[in-house]
Amino acid sequence: MDAVLAPLVSASGICSPAGSCAVGLAIESVRRIHVAAGPAPPKKFVIRITTGALSNLEPSELQAALAHELGHVRLGHFETRQVRRLSEPPMNAGSNGSSEDALRINRASDREEELAADLYAVELLDRLPGRPGHGCATMLLLLERLDLEQLTPGWANWLSTHPTPAARLQTLQAECDKKP
Repeated sequence: MDAVLAPLVSASGICSPAGSCAVGLAIESVRRIHVAAGPAPPKKFVIRITTGALSNLEPSELQAALAHELGHVRLGHFETRQVRRLSEPPMNAGSNGSSEDALRINRASDREEELAADLYAVELLDRLPGRPGHGCATMLLLLERLDLEQLTPGWANWLSTHPTPAARLQTLQAECDKKP
């Protein structure tokens, strides 16, 4: 895991070379492929990864998934999502137009952040030693894998805040096609 994650953390500049940078790692015993990052004070952040991701993803795909999650860290998405969640209605609240509007706007912003993290991952992967220009291809392979994976049980909740892998794949392909 260190061989996959350490170069990404270094290339991202999330941690300063001079200081310590406590990053948490949690491995969850779940068959489904899933990688996520989140706040974890006093640590800088925590990466949660399933055994399904560790056993089913190729090292380059795992690195792409981790690069995407580091994008959320680097782009400040934990903080912006927390602010948006405060404006969401409680889960047991009755249905009304303004509550549904707030939820829809927040989820749309979540989806935009997913696409921004994909683009960040491409740039980060391109900065790795010996891998310039491979970011697009690696991220596209990961999204193709996730597109197949969404057919397995347990994806409905994930899709409530994420664009489908097919939509992300299409968007990223269009962005990669623009690159020289």
